[in-house]
Amino acid sequence: MQVDGELGGQPNSIANQADSDAQPSPNEGARTKKVTVQLSESMFQRLEVATEHQGLGKSMVVETALERFLNPAPPIEGLVHEAMDRISGQMARLEREIAIIAETVALHARYHLTVTPPMLPSGQREACLLGQQRFKVLAEQVERRVRLGQPLIQETIDRLGRRSRPTSEAHGGASERAAEEQPRKEGLSAVAADGNSEPSAAVEGAAAIQTFETCPTSFVRPAATSVRKELGSQTLPVARVEPVPVWRLIACVFLPFAAGYYLSYLFRTINTLIAGRLASDLGLSAADIGLLTSIYFLVVMAAQIPIGMLLDRFGPRRVQSVLLAVAAGGAALFGLSTGFLSLLFARAIVGLGSAAALMSGLKIIVLWFPRERMALINGYMIMLGSLGAVTATAPAEALLDWIGWRGLFGVLAAASAFAAILIYLVVPERTTGPEGTRTPATLKTVYSDARFWRMAPLSATCIGSAWALQSLWAAPWLSDVERLDRTRLVNELFVMAVALSLGALVLGFLANWVRRRTKKSEALFGLVAAMLIVAELVLILHPPWPSLLPWCVLSMAGSATALTYAIIADYFPAELVARANGGLNVLQFGWAFVVQYGTGLILEQWPLEAGHYPLMAYQTAFGVNVLLQMAALAWFAAVPWLERRKRKTGASVTRQPAGGWNSVDVVIPPAELAILEADDHAEW
Repeated sequence: MQVDGELGGQPNSIANQADSDAQPSPNEGARTKKVTVQLSESMFQRLEVATEHQGLGKSMVVETALERFLNPAPPIEGLVHEAMDRISGQMARLEREIAIIAETVALHARYHLTVTPPMLPSGQREACLLGQQRFKVLAEQVERRVRLGQPLIQETIDRLGRRSRPTSEAHGGASERAAEEQPRKEGLSAVAADGNSEPSAAVEGAAAIQTFETCPTSFVRPAATSVRKELGSQTLPVARVEPVPVWRLIACVFLPFAAGYYLSYLFRTINTLIAGRLASDLGLSAADIGLLTSIYFLVVMAAQIPIGMLLDRFGPRRVQSVLLAVAAGGAALFGLSTGFLSLLFARAIVGLGSAAALMSGLKIIVLWFPRERMALINGYMIMLGSLGAVTATAPAEALLDWIGWRGLFGVLAAASAFAAILIYLVVPERTTGPEGTRTPATLKTVYSDARFWRMAPLSATCIGSAWALQSLWAAPWLSDVERLDRTRLVNELFVMAVALSLGALVLGFLANWVRRRTKKSEALFGLVAAMLIVAELVLILHPPWPSLLPWCVLSMAGSATALTYAIIADYFPAELVARANGGLNVLQFGWAFVVQYGTGLILEQWPLEAGHYPLMAYQTAFGVNVLLQMAALAWFAAVPWLERRKRKTGASVTRQPAGGWNSVDVVIPPAELAILEADDHAEW
């Protein structure tokens, strides 16, 4: 294209210098036309200056300017927006991948923290060495994967995608899989032949799996059932927990053991209703009645530790079914007894048969139900069991008027035998895992734990006292102090039993609420103990208003086992829970025996006044008990303060009494077989 210019309105012909200095235009080779344009003098001079360089012609400059003018570049805002969109997409993908990594690490950590068995200090050094060995293998695998640039997750997804192809492609894909398998095998051979060769990620992954298989597996805890999963040419065990419908858990697991605990509670409290009939029929004194009733607690206390070991060894189904059959025999013998010694022996057999009722129920809850719901389910168990105390009031009174106390124990014997058969035939068996995968733990672990000894004195003096007073001495107190007739006395006992049952439910809900927010139930238990002490002080002072309210508070305190057993389950692993609960029950039932029998001995120090013991006798007996409870509560509240003070001074956290026990610092994670969030299981 040629350019002609005019100055001052006169056309000035500008010779085209393309012959000597103009380079071909961008459209060289295309058809060109001559165009005459007019430029201002300043523009013409700028064009002259721009084309002074050799190889740059006026036609090229003008054509390039026209090209830019006629086809303008996109605005800079559009380019910026396009770049930002691209960067945003990359950041979103990066954020998603980071979230996947974080969730994977969190789930993996929670899995190991949940299923890892407890470890005593004696085995920690060996565990650390094993952990270092495994970590070294893990680091080597990560280094290989990063170096080879093939992510394990993507490789697994690709492999699973190939396996999920339709059956119609099976024949066509067989040759491809064979072709893929052959290089993998060759790669393994090449690695064996040449140590300098670089194996593929899949080959090194298989080798790493073999390396892990050579390491000890003392930290691996399989679930109750397992399946086999293929990985390349390896076949590895993979733990699997089959979900169980809630209705089956309730009907076949929870309710049979609740029925057994119901019968044990009925046996425990029935003497408060039949004490007068036994005294009149067989000529028993207050001390005889106290010993006859408290022998139940003495036998239960003595049987707790052996039964706890049996529960951990054989499971709650077999142990509870056998013991309920023993209780049935004891109840039948009690109904046939004609003297104090035979009654005492039969009552002891009933106590032995009922000794595992509560512990077996707590053990089955640990085995089958989520740990975060344990306090609530314990509350349900104790609520249903405490209905036995409700039955031991007005309903049992009606049966006594109809068939007498001997016929009543015949009915209880038949009901116990039926419950034993039901538990043995209906309840499924479940264990906490193979013996070889557990870290050895004994009863010494329980009794050497400082947390246990912080709670045990308060639990024994409060819960044991509530059991003893509500199951025996409430009726004599109402008769001797309040001077109630038989009808009103039975009605108030009924209200107290209902308070006991509802208290278990309320405490279960409160414990579940507290554990969701603070993960601590100890403070709630301390509050219940303080309320019990206040209620007993009201009974001792005997103000001029009805005593039903403090007696109801005292009855509700007896259901605080919904808290203590859930706390114990947090302290110890599943395979040790029964023995830990047994260790606590030794103190609780033992103190109940002391309170029942001791109260009878104290009352006999005062003479009867018109067939009733005086108020002073009850005030003395109850006062001694309250003083010990206040000392236990002070110890319960002081231990955390002492621990904080020792931490500040750099001393040991654990307090060692003069008696000489030493604390064992055992980090014990939860021991569920299934790891569930609150929303993982729709049925929860």
